[in-house]
Amino acid sequence: MKFNIKSERLWNDMMEFGQIGRGEDGGVTRTSFDEADMEARGLFLKLLEKSGLNPGMDAAGNIFGEITGEDPELPVLLIGSHLDTVRSGGRFDGATGVLMAVEVLRTMQENGIKPARTVKIVSFTDEEGARFDYAFVGSMAATGSVAADELQRQLAAAMDGDGISYAEAMRNASHKGGHFSRINPDSLEQAQIDKAKIKAYLEVHIEQGKVLENKNLGVGIVSGITGGEWSDVTISGEAGHAGTIGMTERRDALTAAGECLLAIESIAKNSGGSVATVGKLEVKPGSSNVIPGRVDFTLDIRDISDERRNQTSIQIYDAIRDIVAGRGLTCEVTPVQSLSSMISSAMVTEAMKAAFQEVDYPTYSLPSGAAHDAMVMGNVCEVGMLFVRSKDGISHHPAEWSSQEDVALGCEILYRTVAGLL
Repeated sequence: MKFNIKSERLWNDMMEFGQIGRGEDGGVTRTSFDEADMEARGLFLKLLEKSGLNPGMDAAGNIFGEITGEDPELPVLLIGSHLDTVRSGGRFDGATGVLMAVEVLRTMQENGIKPARTVKIVSFTDEEGARFDYAFVGSMAATGSVAADELQRQLAAAMDGDGISYAEAMRNASHKGGHFSRINPDSLEQAQIDKAKIKAYLEVHIEQGKVLENKNLGVGIVSGITGGEWSDVTISGEAGHAGTIGMTERRDALTAAGECLLAIESIAKNSGGSVATVGKLEVKPGSSNVIPGRVDFTLDIRDISDERRNQTSIQIYDAIRDIVAGRGLTCEVTPVQSLSSMISSAMVTEAMKAAFQEVDYPTYSLPSGAAHDAMVMGNVCEVGMLFVRSKDGISHHPAEWSSQEDVALGCEILYRTVAGLL
């Protein structure tokens, strides 16, 4: 079957964006409002302009392009993802969905399709949270999932490794002028979209796992996205000389943390579906001959069932507090962010299934263990996602790869899904 979209054009766009922020190891680093992120944003705005897609930006830094519908009062169909990456990540995560959205709208123009409703592209600000440890800023601002004043407070408090606050980085970005002058952490309420004006949100993303590869399938339909809860944990004990303080007299924060990590693993294993991860751990004072007096670590708990995740979280927090208290130490658990799970829209899923049938490709559904902007958008509108196969299931790594054939297939299915929803 002949595809409508132009595979080579889309692939060239993806390879071009994949060079922005590329390091010596081949990994791509574009964290929110850093130099590479700003370069990618600028290139994306130029691509939208070149494609006649009316580029714009809101106060949160979300970038939009569109084909205006013949009836502007009809709810908008929104398609997108994100351009930021983790540190030394891959060239496909996020950018695949954004650049596919551009290709879909370009193809609509070339085929003379004049939609009744407006079709919009969005590149959301900071899905990954790699620079400030605070993710989904753009989609949360757009949906109002966090009140604008509270989000403003949190962005003022979130700091990168150089002591620059999120809000400060946004203000620095706004000084570039042009579309960037719209960025304003003090006016985030201006970024909120009226949910009555959105028909649905569509997103394509690489799978970041091996399910599709194991099924020998290039594209699949996402049935839902697991919800997540993120916290910072601090265990405080007492530092001391490694050679002069006996084992029974110690108040070692690291050994307490070690016991906590094993408890976290055990509770998650026995939860029936939750996963829990400690991805960052810092030991202080961090000297080889000093007993650790403090340990800070991150805690990431996820589950497709919000109820089960809440139960797992409570068990884990209780276990941490009991372990620490039993050793005569103290601890503090600070919630950072919490997002509910998302079940994909039946309406959008049916449109996707019809698109699979049109291209004569097997339909397969799978859940997403990774979080995406679609999960946040599910708070305000119907949502659907497609996954594109990831080679060896690798993601967030320089070796991340999806084939040109799979990308083309995913984009064609997206194009036909959009046509079915107009």
